[in-house]
Amino acid sequence: MARIEDKMEYRQEVAFINRENELRYLKGFIDKRPSEILFIHGPKSSGKTTLLYKFLEEVGKEQKLDVKFLNLRKILISNYKDFIRLFFNIEDSEKKKKISSSISAGFFRIDSEIESKMLKGNADPFKIMENEFIALNKKKIKPVLVIDELQAMDDIYMNGGKERRLIIELFNFFVAMTKESHLAHIIVASSDGYFINTVYNDSRLKKTSVFYKVDYLEKKDVKEWLLNLEKYSKIKDFTLTEGDVEKIWEVLGGSMWEIQDLLSQLFENSLDESLSLYKKKIQGFIAYYTGFNSDKKEIFKLMSKRGKVTYRELEKLGIDGSTLEAVLQDMVRNNILYFDPAEATYYPQGPSYHWGIKLFCKTLK
Repeated sequence: MARIEDKMEYRQEVAFINRENELRYLKGFIDKRPSEILFIHGPKSSGKTTLLYKFLEEVGKEQKLDVKFLNLRKILISNYKDFIRLFFNIEDSEKKKKISSSISAGFFRIDSEIESKMLKGNADPFKIMENEFIALNKKKIKPVLVIDELQAMDDIYMNGGKERRLIIELFNFFVAMTKESHLAHIIVASSDGYFINTVYNDSRLKKTSVFYKVDYLEKKDVKEWLLNLEKYSKIKDFTLTEGDVEKIWEVLGGSMWEIQDLLSQLFENSLDESLSLYKKKIQGFIAYYTGFNSDKKEIFKLMSKRGKVTYRELEKLGIDGSTLEAVLQDMVRNNILYFDPAEATYYPQGPSYHWGIKLFCKTLK
């Protein structure tokens, strides 16, 4: 039976370009017995979530999987009760009617009595998850738990108290399910480099995890895509020349989401006009974000010249250490800069943000 979306026709479709190496790596990861957590990181709009969907679609056709995919970018989760209703499916028909439609994943099956006990701290949610993983293994089905943007749970505590952070308990559970019990594959994706860095430097997690970076598309892949728009994006209204591709690459690099956004603008505007408006939009965003903050201005001045900088280089700006750390953390959390935990470097979230920073800094002279 065809899916509804398969029957729809649009002037533009979301493209998936290459990623053969990434797909091969992910397939290799779940083809071995679970023994570690996989952390996928990379800058915003590099295509991490799209890659995961494609991977699960392909691998699901090849082998028996039970996939639980949770994208926290789409869901508001603010407390422990949200976590319970997000992860667990209440089987009582009366109880189901009372559950908010905004929280409806329900990966693991429980009844309302167990839910009540969990909310009061009298039942262990992780034991329930483990039991389901055990049952799936007995059926020779591979459990795969994928959580996108897990840092959204960073400030949630168990049972409403302040003693046990939920994310720490989750990590303990992930280690138990992978390294210790070998029951399930756990994949965590995040564009928050500071969050990944915290994990990367945690000695306990570092010994039980692998880290894999998904970066922007390479130029050859962008060129292949944009010179074959009908093939990859189902666009028939216009075509692009090699000169056009060079212009797009200069401003947007391999940022998939931004390129797809630009393509949608080309139905109405010229390429030069669209790129000019794009740069001005990012410049305005940088100016608004910076405001009158002199520390941010100094960081952007350095970033405009270097593109990629280390913390040691930033320290030479003379900004107070605690202030510098706070400003950088804010820039990373607001997706203006990306922090690469493997290289310990900071750089703009894509070429468009570098353009915006450079144009903003010109106005400071």
